[in-house]
Amino acid sequence: MVTLGAWLLCGCTVPGNDDVSLRRFCANAGLDFQDATFRLTDQAACDRGMTVEVRSENSSPGCVQVSLQDGNRRLLASTQLLGPSQVTPEQPRGLRILLSEPQGTTFRLLAESFPGNTCDGVPSFQVLQFVELPKGTVRSVQLDVSRSDADGDGHPSIATGGMDCDDANTDIHPGAVEQCDGVDNNCVEGESDAPGMRPWFLDEDSDGYGKTVMACVEPAGLLADQGGDCDDQDRFIHPGQSEFRCDGRDDNCDDAKDEGLPILTWYRDADGDGYGNVTQAVLACAQPPDHVAKATDCDDTSAAIRPEVAETKDLKDNNCNGAIDERLYPGPRMFSAERTNYAVTAAGTVWGWGRKEGVQPQHIYKPELQSITSLAVGDSHALALRQDGTVMSWGDNFSGQLGNGSEESNYLPERVSGLEDVVALAAGMHQSMALKRDGTVWVWGEVDGIAHQRRLTPVQAQGMAGIIGIVAKGAISMALRADGTVWRLHDVGSGVIPSLVPGMTGVVAIESTYNDSVVALKADGTIWEWRYPATSQVPNLTDVTAIAAGGSHVLALKQDGTVWAWRDNGYGQLGDGTRQNREVPTQVTGLSDVAALAAGDSHSLAVKQDGSVWGWGYNSYGLIDDSGENILVPKQIAGPGAWNLTSPVAAPSQR
Repeated sequence: MVTLGAWLLCGCTVPGNDDVSLRRFCANAGLDFQDATFRLTDQAACDRGMTVEVRSENSSPGCVQVSLQDGNRRLLASTQLLGPSQVTPEQPRGLRILLSEPQGTTFRLLAESFPGNTCDGVPSFQVLQFVELPKGTVRSVQLDVSRSDADGDGHPSIATGGMDCDDANTDIHPGAVEQCDGVDNNCVEGESDAPGMRPWFLDEDSDGYGKTVMACVEPAGLLADQGGDCDDQDRFIHPGQSEFRCDGRDDNCDDAKDEGLPILTWYRDADGDGYGNVTQAVLACAQPPDHVAKATDCDDTSAAIRPEVAETKDLKDNNCNGAIDERLYPGPRMFSAERTNYAVTAAGTVWGWGRKEGVQPQHIYKPELQSITSLAVGDSHALALRQDGTVMSWGDNFSGQLGNGSEESNYLPERVSGLEDVVALAAGMHQSMALKRDGTVWVWGEVDGIAHQRRLTPVQAQGMAGIIGIVAKGAISMALRADGTVWRLHDVGSGVIPSLVPGMTGVVAIESTYNDSVVALKADGTIWEWRYPATSQVPNLTDVTAIAAGGSHVLALKQDGTVWAWRDNGYGQLGDGTRQNREVPTQVTGLSDVAALAAGDSHSLAVKQDGSVWGWGYNSYGLIDDSGENILVPKQIAGPGAWNLTSPVAAPSQR
């Protein structure tokens, strides 16, 4: 820091900031300052400067210290204005500051006023100004230390920028001795620093917890032994309380709301039909407005389209179950896997024939399989869905696919424990799937074909919500979400998780083959296939309303009632009269007015609008007739009314 010198100068003003003015300023020519000069350079090197006026309009500080700092707050020079050079309302004081390039261009000017005749202790007031001073300039700066001091205690009022909190009482000011008398004597945070000040816990709601009040003497009212009450008007809100209600309030005063309560997923229900959009989800412990718990609405713009409504013949999935215009015919529902056929009648009975059930259709498991609405047939096991939403299983069980908690096979249908409210089933090679009404998926067995990750009882698939359709074939398991996307399930040991099938959007029904091919029907009537890693449209096929897939062939039902088929045809399963494989769909010969399809490993089934059942392709075990010869074009298996409410199967003459 430089040594200060003081000179009395002549009473002239500083001229403009040009070269002549700067040289005259640095040479002290024609200028009169009444207190001091900060000479931070000699006259020859002086290339910039400041004139500083320190003034006070309504008080006379005993001492004013003026400091010059550089941009890094390093002190360059300082001086004290007191005694003969005291700042008064009648007499401002001036400084001259000579600078050069080594001091830089950025400066801080600080003026601190003190009530006494020395610049010691805590200042009553500070004023700081930043000054940019380029080379070749002279700047004029004013520092105003005016502050009121009505009580004459040497401390300016807070109202005018000082620190005196009571400018009418000489005993109250910064630095005074704090007393426990209800007054902030030293103007520091009330009486918190007063001797004898302590917390009291005022308990207005009588819950044993109080609101903290600082006082020197006991306040009036009911007091508690402990504080921390964040709402002293509600006796159910206090520390130690459990977060017992989902209301967006902090019941236990821990600065968190509704913590520890179950957080549920809610879905936007734009059409108000009670079913939400799976893509618009929020997490909350209470149901938000216009949101519901069910995410299985496949069209949230129409209240007429939702789960559990009656399906109508309009080429739409009215009931959001992954099918279009299904069950609008009098015949049975047909199911097939490998070399066995099954029929579920309107009465809820099950008929079977083929490799596992004999060459003639027969009513199977009469006592066990009653009120059946649907089947899922795997390679060596089967599942049946009852009208009450429970599930029956039977067959081989070496991978736990029966879901009975063991790996012991059982060839008599028994209920799968722990499954209720089921609406759809799927069965693959060694795995089983169930879709519940709430849109969740449950799986058991070898879910992803991984033997060491067998699930012997149903477990919920993670991350699956809003599912409306499921399918299993071979080792793969697939799910259709209400938003038209398709997902494949993988068992990773820690849980069954989904992955999105790329390129599948706007889908209304899905199927799969044994060779890991996923077939999807879109809402626009086109068919798309995903065969790793690509997704592509099936050519020359539009206006499709239903699909079915066998081991390695695919069937499609068009709006006009015709059936089209492609892929493998070694047993005549494409129904075109040949055994030639087809990559492009070909029409099944002589088949019209079809209402539903089913496919086995190497044969195909169709139900017409009149309820008659037709088959073609592989024909051992009496699958189609008793000839033992493969059938290359559709042949009637059962006539209209063969399976109905009142009569058993009528053996068709064709057999």
